[in-house]
Amino acid sequence: MAISDKTKQLFADHGANQHIFALATASKTGIPNVVPIGFLWVANDDEVWVIDNYLNKTLANIRENPVAAVYAMGGESGKETVQLKGKCVYETEGADYEAAVAMAHKINPGFPAKGLVKIRISCAFDTTPGPNAGKKL
Repeated sequence: MAISDKTKQLFADHGANQHIFALATASKTGIPNVVPIGFLWVANDDEVWVIDNYLNKTLANIRENPVAAVYAMGGESGKETVQLKGKCVYETEGADYEAAVAMAHKINPGFPAKGLVKIRISCAFDTTPGPNAGKKL
């Protein structure tokens, strides 16, 4: 699924204003986990990338059940919201991982940047309160 330009902008706006995103995963048995993430961005037309600095339960969940959801809020009103869902791949080597580590270390050389979570987006939902809440984008 291609991530729309509007959704990309919403994630960019959100990151510029708040710098924290919600990343949700679940264990193989369905136990949910949601964590605040600072290093999350739309990397290309169908992937969101997350730097693993301190993922513990989240990483365990991704290894057991490689799916995740991310959420952003922003837009002109500051109240537009979107949720993206997709399948995860975890990388600790390769060109994408090295680029992600370099970006993290440019911001703060002390970050461990242990890995890169790549979420290939399969669906997007409008989560803005109102008549379109929950509708697939």
